[in-house]
Amino acid sequence: MRRRSKGFFSDRRRLIAVIVAGALLLAGLLLLILKLADRKADEEPDPNPVATITMSDGAQMRFELYPDQAPNTVANFIRLANRGFYSNQQFYRIVAGVFIEGGDPQNNGTGGPGYAIRGEFAENGFTGNNVSHLRGAISMARQSGYDTAGSQFFIMQGSYPEYDGKYAAFGSAADAQTLTVLDAIASQPTDSTYLPLTRQVIRSIHVETFGVDYGDPETIEGE
Repeated sequence: MRRRSKGFFSDRRRLIAVIVAGALLLAGLLLLILKLADRKADEEPDPNPVATITMSDGAQMRFELYPDQAPNTVANFIRLANRGFYSNQQFYRIVAGVFIEGGDPQNNGTGGPGYAIRGEFAENGFTGNNVSHLRGAISMARQSGYDTAGSQFFIMQGSYPEYDGKYAAFGSAADAQTLTVLDAIASQPTDSTYLPLTRQVIRSIHVETFGVDYGDPETIEGE
């Protein structure tokens, strides 16, 4: 019987060592990839909340809200919407080519939630809001005072950047369908006070927060 040479065993040991080293290297690379994936997942920001306005005829408008630009305004809108505050209200004011306005339980521009919030816009000393009043933007209506917004909001059909810094815009249209529905509402005939002759009723507004709790807004009571 022929005896195997020492070189055979030496080569075999080298081969085993190479295989083991390769396996360890592969395992290390896999662990590194998993760690990097976890780190990337941790670093990715939460998706912005999305508000869906459903009209009485089933038509829908969707808006991406920007809590990084107007955090208290967004928190306020989410709380009101998801508690059903806006259900069965109307877009009571339509200025064709400019905006449609709603969010008033009285449907005449005088109502609100029983409180006010601080206006998050430049003229009020708030410097973090860079959302422009372009077509499809959603913004808070207010009285002459800066800290008088509550629940009323308007949606821009046209682009009016001259409103920037004067009102707290806090989101924008999320898709083309939203603009189509917006144009349909804005095309309704109105009387001399911009009240639509055919009621434009909001069935509901719901905001999807994707599991993020934006908390309760800071309010100014008694407004």
